[in-house]
Formats: sequence, structure tokens, C-alpha cells
Amino acid sequence: MGALADKANDLIGRSRAEFQCNQVINQIFFDKKDAGKLAKDYLSWGVETSLPAEGVVVVGKDGAHVGVFVNENEFVHSSTRQFQVIKVGKDQLPWVFPQGWVYRKER
Repeated sequence: MGALADKANDLIGRSRAEFQCNQVINQIFFDKKDAGKLAKDYLSWGVETSLPAEGVVVVGKDGAHVGVFVNENEFVHSSTRQFQVIKVGKDQLPWVFPQGWVYRKER
């Protein structure tokens, strides 16, 4: 597991009140949760990729939600249902992103 996955895993269990979905990603990539990026900003961040892997951002096509993969099968996001940062399998993508999703990675 790499540094990005370690940062993501360190946020698991934190309250959604403390870390909204975009703030999780901001903290992982920029070491500052209030780095200024909203979930929709990640639709144009980096480059699109076809496969999940550690550090790949998954963002809803509607720009309303964002998460990050810690490995090829699991991603971390701030859950609106559980009201905390959680790690789930990629089989949960259709429920987390009902309008569809895209994968983005750093250039």
C-alpha cells in the first residue's frame, strides 16, 4: 500500500461533518482539506483513465460526489448514509454514483 492509500485509510471513521467528500480528496492529494476543490472540479482534474487503481479518483458524472481508490477494488468516500468516511468495494459504485461515474488520475 502506498502513501495515498495510507492517507485515505487514516481518514476512515472521521465524521462527514468534519470531512465532506471533496475534503477527503483535498486532504489526500493536497494535505489540506479546504484546498478549494469541489466534487465537480474533479471532473476535469488530471486525466481520465479506464481502470481503478490506488490514487485514482472516482467522481460522479453529475459532479455531486467524489471518492478515491486505495487499491483496484476498494475506494474511500464520505458517506451521506453513514455520515462518516468509509471504505467500500467497487461493487458499490452504482449506489454511490447512481448517475454514473468516471475515473480520473493525476497527470
